Amino acid sequence: MYSGTSKGLMREIMLSVNKAKAVLFLAMCVLIVSACSSKKPQVSVDDTQNFADIKTFHIPSPVKPINATLANHLSSTITQNLIAKGLTPASEENADITVIYLPSNSTKEDGTTLNLGLGTGSFGRSGGISLGSIFSIPVGEQTTLQQGLQIDMVKDGKFIYSASGVVELESKDSISIQNKLDELVIRLLEQYPPTQ
Repeated sequence: MYSGTSKGLMREIMLSVNKAKAVLFLAMCVLIVSACSSKKPQVSVDDTQNFADIKTFHIPSPVKPINATLANHLSSTITQNLIAKGLTPASEENADITVIYLPSNSTKEDGTTLNLGLGTGSFGRSGGISLGSIFSIPVGEQTTLQQGLQIDMVKDGKFIYSASGVVELESKDSISIQNKLDELVIRLLEQYPPTQ
């Protein structure tokens, strides 16, 4: 029925279609993974500041009272990251910049709703009648706990670097929260010092 060349042509077309499907599937996977990744931090920088002149920093106690253990951990983590970037801790009087941090937490509603429509309808030459109602049923409503952090650097009463970000917490135990905050501090200070 089919000649040898038409069978070969069909086979080539099928291989091309399968390759196109594989490429499309791979592209969708990449989009899904990138959409599920953590949000990038928001960073603002004073472009007029010469960051090469900054050698020392001071981290005061947080203005807004928080858990003392968490405050000490955050201060220590920020200090370690800034030391790794070449800065030296100093007293408030001798520091080039003051580093202020403000942790926060919030919940995000992750609910899904199932909508059901019930109705009847009649359409014909003489017009139409439609009667119906819609019910919304919440399905699998959840709340996700989010931990936020803002780190600001102030020099001579002026903000020169500000970074804020949020991470979602899978569990609410203190060790998990500290680990997520460590990751967040690294991401927030990743762009410091800015390249000019």
